[in-house]
Amino acid sequence: MIIFKNPISVLTRNDKPNVNWAGETGVFVVDDASELGKKILLVQPYFDFILDSKGNLIDITPTGRPPAPDPVPTPLELLQADNASLWYELMMGGI
Repeated sequence: MIIFKNPISVLTRNDKPNVNWAGETGVFVVDDASELGKKILLVQPYFDFILDSKGNLIDITPTGRPPAPDPVPTPLELLQADNASLWYELMMGGI
């Protein structure tokens, strides 16, 4: 598997599990079947690198997914909210 550093992303290929088959520079190459490879595949792209003193990838720290953004209301939901507000005003005698 090829691991890009910034932004973190992963490329895998079944027939070349531990080869930089894309010829990329500035990447890490990890065997898909290794413990580290399996760990990366479980959490990618949400992890930080742990490097040794020579800059080699030795482990990762999962970071967790960022919180999902608040959903944007659809036009139908906005219309329904407006209708509910108007209905309430009518029922309360405000219009």
